[in-house]
Amino acid sequence: MASSSRLQSWISQQLAAGLPALAGARVSAHIPVQVSLVNQVLAEVLAEARTGTAAARSGSGEGPSLDVTTLARLVRQVRVDAGPGTITLDVEAGVGD
Repeated sequence: MASSSRLQSWISQQLAAGLPALAGARVSAHIPVQVSLVNQVLAEVLAEARTGTAAARSGSGEGPSLDVTTLARLVRQVRVDAGPGTITLDVEAGVGD
């Protein structure tokens, strides 16, 4: 679909340029995450780091991706709270100053 590829191209350009179309945007989220999901994600990340599959997958051409470095630049504040069976992330992210 042509419009899908144009959208993917635009998203890729925005990500590469630091999301200028969203300059000044701020997002705040309260995200409860089950501990089992956190453990699963960490296990997969560690396995990929050992085998090198994360680097190979990032260039797979499946559309734009947001790498961890780009994401980290957008995060302004994170608060983590742990309760029985759940870890809660309070995240504030923004684009531009």
